[in-house]
Amino acid sequence: MENCLASGNLQAHYVRGIQQYFHHQNINGGLLHLQIAAEGSYENAVYLYGVIMLAKGETAIGQAMLDTLGWRQSKNRADRCWRRVKRSLHGIRVTRLESYMTAYRNTRETIACHRDNIHERCDTCYYYKQLTKFVYMM
Repeated sequence: MENCLASGNLQAHYVRGIQQYFHHQNINGGLLHLQIAAEGSYENAVYLYGVIMLAKGETAIGQAMLDTLGWRQSKNRADRCWRRVKRSLHGIRVTRLESYMTAYRNTRETIACHRDNIHERCDTCYYYKQLTKFVYMM
């Protein structure tokens, strides 16, 4: 793993990011590895880093990351990433941080469309729905 990280392997940074962020609860260390993988365009990391940024209240960063997945043209790519991220997190206890709930509540107040249908996503509610899936691991 160390050799892979040292050589800049994006998948290794993604895996280490998940280990540090979720398993060891080393938020900063985990985010650093996820950011490296995301900025290198490793799709799962792009999605996960984007959603974490939304959950931390870093809306502009989170939206910009998710936008790189081209969800406005087709949601399929982002949906595949979400399924793979959920699989990556399987068996790892994901703590729902208070900042996640604060971001979720603050975002929910701004949504008037499709609020209660997680599968219906438009330009207005897309980011909220992605945040909801992450916060509640749906």
